Amino acid sequence: MGINDVKMIGVGKDEYNSSLSGMIDQNILPWVEDIEGQGYPVWEDYNAVQRSTYFLDRQGELIYQFNITTLDPDSENDYSYFINLILDYRSDNGPGVLRVTEDYTLIQDAIDNANDGDLILVEPGIYTEQINFLDKNISLVALPYSGYDDNVVGSVILDGGEQGPVVTINNGQDQSSILLGFQIQNGNNQNYGGGILIENSSPTIDRNTITNNAAGSCGGGGGGIAILGSSYPHIFGNQIYNNYVSGDCDCICYFGGGVYVDSIALPIVGGSFSIGNILYDNDADIGNDLFRHTSSNSINLTQIYAHHNFFQECPPDSFDVYPLDDWDLSNCHDIENVNSDPIIPSTSFHLSPIYPNPFNPIATIPISILEPGFIDVSVHNVKGKLVESWNTFLDLGNHTFIWNAKGLPSGIYFIKVKSKQSYASQKAILLK
Repeated sequence: MGINDVKMIGVGKDEYNSSLSGMIDQNILPWVEDIEGQGYPVWEDYNAVQRSTYFLDRQGELIYQFNITTLDPDSENDYSYFINLILDYRSDNGPGVLRVTEDYTLIQDAIDNANDGDLILVEPGIYTEQINFLDKNISLVALPYSGYDDNVVGSVILDGGEQGPVVTINNGQDQSSILLGFQIQNGNNQNYGGGILIENSSPTIDRNTITNNAAGSCGGGGGGIAILGSSYPHIFGNQIYNNYVSGDCDCICYFGGGVYVDSIALPIVGGSFSIGNILYDNDADIGNDLFRHTSSNSINLTQIYAHHNFFQECPPDSFDVYPLDDWDLSNCHDIENVNSDPIIPSTSFHLSPIYPNPFNPIATIPISILEPGFIDVSVHNVKGKLVESWNTFLDLGNHTFIWNAKGLPSGIYFIKVKSKQSYASQKAILLK
């Protein structure tokens, strides 16, 4: 059972009574209802008590019971109490629960102290660090995915600070290792895997937002995710966008802006409508969204199962998915034709391509404001050092920022734009 499986449910009562004192919304648990056709109350058959909830250990022995009717499923405090009560008993009778920031300030500190099977819950916030699962099979879960408030999904941010992959899983983990519910951004690796690097491991990467990550120096792959070696991960329900692979070399050697897959790796990418990944606006020389490496020795490769994923165009073309024959893209979906709630996150601005690029020494940063508000614009070098910044209120419409890089050395710089609701970044090259 994962944290997303925990729900606050009702409480048993006699179905012939309209309500009982202290009960909220006349909640009924079917397995303790009094069923007339059986001729006796079910709770008597199981020695149960009306309005009680029971905690059993893994051997089926009763360890705790309490009256749940005093808890309101619409109360955040009551819900949190109930969730933590379950997790505390889970820790007492099995794998542990480690909490960030209640127990540990840094996520990596929690991982360092975790054991196989443990659950690490991370509170909302921005965590600027690079995460390594080490040699452990653990569940790393953003706390909002307890299921109480979907509006705070995306509020737990792992920011790599462009100092390497944001998340590394490379010690033989299996599908019981879970990464769930994070926004993973600003990773930068010279070779493979700017956002998430998976090597010789098979974790479950579930419902994360993977954006604004980069890979590549003189060649590379997997701006968002790189899957290398003997790896068989499950990639479910993620939003993967605005990731890219590029570098300084003049070559066709940058692959898989969204996801890069090694020739011997075999992930499952999506699988049904509810767990399809959303891929768009990723960039690479070949395979903007999905790329699989096919070596000269690779023959009769099994297609990668990639059903029910969302693309800007369905079916995608060879510019976005390469090689097309290596991917089973059945039942794909077009983002533009989705009739439910918007899949692409709403934004308060749009960052257009910086021009000229490369530049010397003046660059123009065009921004279209879709929702008036304060905008932060900053420029960082490849070491993450801030070299220029602006903070101002912008009205609806088109605006430009002029950056004069006189006095700065030639090289790659990263322009980042933030508002209260949105984030975007681009790369600019200064050539003198």
